[in-house]
Amino acid sequence: MFRKSILFITISFSVQLLLAQGFNSTSGRNHPELNWQVAETEHFLIMYPERIAGIEGEAAAIAEHTYESLSKNLEVTFDQKIRIYLSDEDEVNNGFAVPFSRPYTNIWVNLNDYSEIWTGQEKWLRKVIAHELAHIFHFEAVKSPLGLLQYTFANPLPGFWTEGLAQYETEKWDSQRGDRWLRKAIFDDDLNYSSGQSIEDGRLLYALGNSQLRYFAEQYGDTSLANLLQHRKKLFGLIRYHDFGSAFEETVDGGYSGFYDRWQKHVNVYYNTVASQMERTDSLHADEFSFPGQFYFDAAVSPDDSLLAVLSLTSMSRPVRRLYVTSTDSSRQNTLIGEGAINSDLNWLDPQRLLYSRMVRGKHSSLINDVFLYDLEKEKETRLTVNRKAKFPAAGSSQNQIGYIVNEGGTGNLFVMNLETRKEEKLTDYSGDVQLLWPLWIEQENAWLVHRFTDAGDRNLVLIDPKTRSEKTIDPEQVDNRKAILSPDGSKIAYISLRDEVPNVFIYDFESGVESRFTNLFTGGEVFGWVADFDSTGEEHLVIGASETRTQDKLHFVSAGREVYQPELNLPQTYASWRLQSPTNEIPSDIKPNPDLITDRYSYNAFQNLTHVASFGFPYYSDANDWGIFATSNWTEPLAKHTISGGGWLSIPDPLDKSYGALSYINNQLYPTLTFSVYQIPENGQYYGEEFLFEEYTGADIAINWPLDVFSSSYQYSSWSARFRHYSTDPMGENRFTSNPNLATPQNATVTDLQLSWQIKKQRPWKNNSYHPLDGTGLRLSVKGSEKILGSDTRTLTSDIHGYTVQPFLGLNRIFLEVRFQSQWGNNLPQNYIGFSRYDNVDISLPNDIPLQLFGDNERIRGYREFVTGKQVAFGSIEYRIPFIPSLQTQILGFVRLGGVSISLFSDSGIVWDARSESGATGTIQRWGAGAELKNEISIAGLSISHAFGVAQPAQQLFTDTKSDMYYRVQAVVPF
Repeated sequence: MFRKSILFITISFSVQLLLAQGFNSTSGRNHPELNWQVAETEHFLIMYPERIAGIEGEAAAIAEHTYESLSKNLEVTFDQKIRIYLSDEDEVNNGFAVPFSRPYTNIWVNLNDYSEIWTGQEKWLRKVIAHELAHIFHFEAVKSPLGLLQYTFANPLPGFWTEGLAQYETEKWDSQRGDRWLRKAIFDDDLNYSSGQSIEDGRLLYALGNSQLRYFAEQYGDTSLANLLQHRKKLFGLIRYHDFGSAFEETVDGGYSGFYDRWQKHVNVYYNTVASQMERTDSLHADEFSFPGQFYFDAAVSPDDSLLAVLSLTSMSRPVRRLYVTSTDSSRQNTLIGEGAINSDLNWLDPQRLLYSRMVRGKHSSLINDVFLYDLEKEKETRLTVNRKAKFPAAGSSQNQIGYIVNEGGTGNLFVMNLETRKEEKLTDYSGDVQLLWPLWIEQENAWLVHRFTDAGDRNLVLIDPKTRSEKTIDPEQVDNRKAILSPDGSKIAYISLRDEVPNVFIYDFESGVESRFTNLFTGGEVFGWVADFDSTGEEHLVIGASETRTQDKLHFVSAGREVYQPELNLPQTYASWRLQSPTNEIPSDIKPNPDLITDRYSYNAFQNLTHVASFGFPYYSDANDWGIFATSNWTEPLAKHTISGGGWLSIPDPLDKSYGALSYINNQLYPTLTFSVYQIPENGQYYGEEFLFEEYTGADIAINWPLDVFSSSYQYSSWSARFRHYSTDPMGENRFTSNPNLATPQNATVTDLQLSWQIKKQRPWKNNSYHPLDGTGLRLSVKGSEKILGSDTRTLTSDIHGYTVQPFLGLNRIFLEVRFQSQWGNNLPQNYIGFSRYDNVDISLPNDIPLQLFGDNERIRGYREFVTGKQVAFGSIEYRIPFIPSLQTQILGFVRLGGVSISLFSDSGIVWDARSESGATGTIQRWGAGAELKNEISIAGLSISHAFGVAQPAQQLFTDTKSDMYYRVQAVVPF
């Protein structure tokens, strides 16, 4: 059993690790339509789809400049060329690098709205390629002959330091990548970026690392940074490896702990000095208003000031993005109108219609943005654009016109649409690396106002005349003004500016052409609306989002006539200089394309790029007759087109009968995922009668998994799958099952079968989904048949309809309902029965791509301990689930954690037709049991599962002296 457990853990870990690579790890889709090409330079292999040819010249220049700077700064070179993968298949503002023995980076390109997330003059390709290559240089600097195994006992790449180093080496210190997040954390006295209590945790991790690297370089120099990365310890005095803590101890007095204390005091002096010269949120002299949710992504006031649309996150424990419409009167009535991947670009078309964009599935199942309209009267959402990569919708010059920005291969252009005819008109004709954001129609100027980010890196607010197409810049300075809101009379705009390194609000008067400051908040403020008469006083108010804590956002209705405190800011230069610290060899911000750097071009070969991920082995001992070596090896290709994983054990005393293994190959070259497996392995572990049965399977599988866009929606996934299998089964220890004449003995056989399945499942994220989900629905239909072909001994057909739902009831209490109906025909093997198990089989939610069926899935009626088989089975269960203890706060051996506990009152019932039980009963057998159960979350090396202790009785014998069924089981709280 020990070997089987090790195999299960290894397969689960390996498959999840391998599936986390490639662009499809984010999008969940393959893209066989892409024809990949390679451009080779002195130090890089640049891979890109043929349809975006031309980008390789830009990438080559950036990559080679980066290589030159980083190799000097970190004293690192490479013996092999670094692979860079560029893809425009999804609108994902991200990239990632992997620390494998042959590292690579995957980067999404041709984006328009990345400039909303970041600031500064660097364009996306320059910023992201340099950043991800800095990670790869960091990986190389701390690499060990142990490969990924060094992470099991050392900490070579702490997340904050890894991200900080990449930012220090390739970027400037600015607002979005550091200052606004760090200063709030300092002011809030909360520097814990792994608290799980703030949506800003991830941003703080980057900011804290960025700040510490600059402070470290200022205090100790870039040479000390290179020395720190080169520090090595020796395992058993032989194998060199890098550990962050040990390296700091040798490089800096007092180690990292002493360094951290000095850094924290330093930044505290700086930020608190700055805070003393700026405003606090109480200076707004406005009431704080709480709207639904803990954190606010966006808000918009309706044209008649009666409603406020708020896009918020429910909570960190319940990270569901929801869109509410709230009345601004004293009732504060909230209406939920949408949820899911809604973007922060809310705008009202009129008092009853709201505009926004969503990320949806587009052509070839790509993740793209399209514009939607919600009608409050009709309670209906309508998709206005299809496959347009469109965002930032806004009301236009007439009642039925809207404007929005379309991403055309990385170039932003302004379009308008007539809602009656659905015809589009293109108002701008930019080309190249130009992005547009946040269009706003200004009636007084008869022009559209947009935030424009030029290919030269200039950010400005620009007025565009829709008739003459002439342009007028209203903020010629580089102050990064963004997202304007129109005043009620249309003569002014309020907008956010990042000139203070936090967002603050400014007002521009179109008549005078004069800008004035509206807020001077130390932790920043954002404007979401401008209300004509909020509190019946006739005075205008601005809706300002501002908070001094990382754990709760606040909205304030602030008088438009407020006076702003704005003294001359006197920065403490001794404590501020770290912000300007730069590496010795800086990467230029603007790097011109240079196709001449490309030395060769050719088509991409996926197999040639197969990359080793991890291989390891260790001895095992089962008994004197069975001991040997367990080993596994795992390989993947950076586009995830090919993935290979193998594992097993070699028994030294009995290599023929007690050695087992499995080899799995996953192919993602087509739209569906194809998995090919060959094996000789103990599989299908299940309780059969009173004993636990393992069968030795020797055979091969071909599995297909096809995700279905037609059923896609927020937090919902659907797929069709098929599995063709040919195998021989040899029940292990079948002599244990011969004593009961009512229990058929498991049989040896050769089986050729085909299983077809369709399933749909919806479940919103929630921190306790592993043991107490707050919602969820699922339906799975499957049919499996075997035929006497290829030497098969069976001809069978089994159908299975399985569904469940989780419904709210009284606070966080929930009602869980499950139903299942199975039918079976033909000469099925006894061990492949349908019916009721005597004991609970193990049931753990695993990735679909794990090729082995390790556990049986027959139901059990709790309260009964009798094995029943039959030809048709109906099963139903109802549970009333009550959260009890948030966490047991217990750790065992450092990697086993006991989490929360819930109480469940339940009732199971079922009927088996054409049945036979192990007691000899036949015919139609009915069961009805009831009881109570304690469910607990247990986490083993990061894998969270649910286990339970319970007591049950037959329902008709409840509260009698009949002996209770006390049990323990490991079973997922939703069936699939």
